[in-house]
Amino acid sequence: MLRINVLPGPYTAGSPVSGTIALQGDGVRALKLQTIKITFSGRCKTKITESSSNNNGTHHRGRVTLFQYEMILFNGPYSMNPSHEWPYHFIFPERCQSSGLNQFKSTSKAFNEDRHQPLPGSFGHSTANFVKADMEAFVRYELEAALVAPPGSRGGIERTQLLTFRNQRHEANPDPRMFFGSRQREVQSLYLSPEYQYRLPTFKEKFKAGISWGKLPEAHYVLKALLPTVGVLGRPVPLLLGVTYNEEKSTTASALSIFLRNVKVQLVSRTTVRCVSDSIWSSDDVHQNDYSYETVDEQYFTDRNIELANRFDVAELMDLTIGGRRAPLVPSFKTFNIIRTYVFRVYVTTECGKKKDHPVFNSPEFVVMTRDYSQPGPFPFATEVLVQAEEDDKAVLPSYEAAVKS
Repeated sequence: MLRINVLPGPYTAGSPVSGTIALQGDGVRALKLQTIKITFSGRCKTKITESSSNNNGTHHRGRVTLFQYEMILFNGPYSMNPSHEWPYHFIFPERCQSSGLNQFKSTSKAFNEDRHQPLPGSFGHSTANFVKADMEAFVRYELEAALVAPPGSRGGIERTQLLTFRNQRHEANPDPRMFFGSRQREVQSLYLSPEYQYRLPTFKEKFKAGISWGKLPEAHYVLKALLPTVGVLGRPVPLLLGVTYNEEKSTTASALSIFLRNVKVQLVSRTTVRCVSDSIWSSDDVHQNDYSYETVDEQYFTDRNIELANRFDVAELMDLTIGGRRAPLVPSFKTFNIIRTYVFRVYVTTECGKKKDHPVFNSPEFVVMTRDYSQPGPFPFATEVLVQAEEDDKAVLPSYEAAVKS
C-alpha cells in the first residue's frame, strides 16, 4: 500500500508542503520497485460538452499546467517487504511557471495569458444545461505519488492527494470604490393630495379620480444609490440609498414621504471558460458563460414606515457581509482559461402615495477579494530560480530538486 501523508490545507503562497510517502508491504511477498517519486503540480482544466443526436456529444477541452515539480525519493531496482517512509518537501510558489498555452488557437484579451501570473485559488464549477452545452472548470493543486515497477514486472501504484490553495490580498482595508446609480421616478396618485393624508378617499372619490387620471397630483423624484464595487469575504460592505425630490415637476404642495418597503441584495456570479475547439476547421477557441445568483440579504419593511432621506445607510438595517450562504464564495480571478467575476445587484421597493415602485441597481463589476491578508514584501522563496517549463506540453518539466539548486 502506498500512502501520502500530508495536511490538506488550506495553503498560501510560500507555505511549506511537506510530509512522507509511506510504503507498506503485506508481509508475505516482496514488493519489486524501480522508482518512487512524488509530483507537486497545479493545473487549470475546462471542458464544454455540446449535445448531439448520437448521445456522444462534442467535447471541447482546455488544460493549462500552472507549475509541476518532481522529486525522486528512491531509485532501484530493489525488492522490499517491510514498511518504509520517505520524506518530501515542497513550497507553494507565488506565481505560475506555466506551459500549454500553445494549445489555444487564438489569443484572448479577456483572459490572463501572463505565464508568470499569481496562482489562482482552488476552484471548481460545473453545470448541466439542457439548452446550452454542459460546462466544467476547475483549478486544482495536488500531490501524486507513484511506485514504478522494474521493466517486465507488475505492481505499479499511484496515489493522489488534493491540496486547497488560497491566494492572498495585499490591501488591509480595500477602498469599496462606490458606484453611483440613479433612477427617475414619477407617481400619480389621489393619495398625494393633502386632504387624503389623514383620511381615506370614498369610493366615489376613487372612481372620479380614475376618470380624470391626467388631473391627479404628481410627485417626481430621483432615487439614488451608492453601490460598492469591491468587497472582502467575511466583511460587510456599505450601501447607501437616497432621494432627491423634484419640486419643479411635482404638482404637490410640498415634498411627500417616500418609504422603503423592501431591499434585496444579490451577487450575480459569472463563470467564463475557454476551450480548444474540437473541430479541425475552426480557427477560434470555444467560450461559454454560466451565471448563478447568491442572495447576500433580503429584508421586508412592510410594517415599518422607514422614510428615505437624502442619504440613508442600508447597512443599519441589513447584514451585508460578503460570504456564501449556500456555498463558500470564490474570490474574483482571471486566469488562462477560466474567469470568475461578480455583479452587485440591489432590488428596491419604495412606496409613495400608496403606490409601489421596484427599481433595480447594478454595479458594473464587483470584485470579491480573499479574506486572507498578507503584507506585501519580498517573497520568502526565490521563484526566479525555478526553471521555466518549456512551452511544449510533452517537454520534460524540471525536477523540483534541480530547480531549487540551479
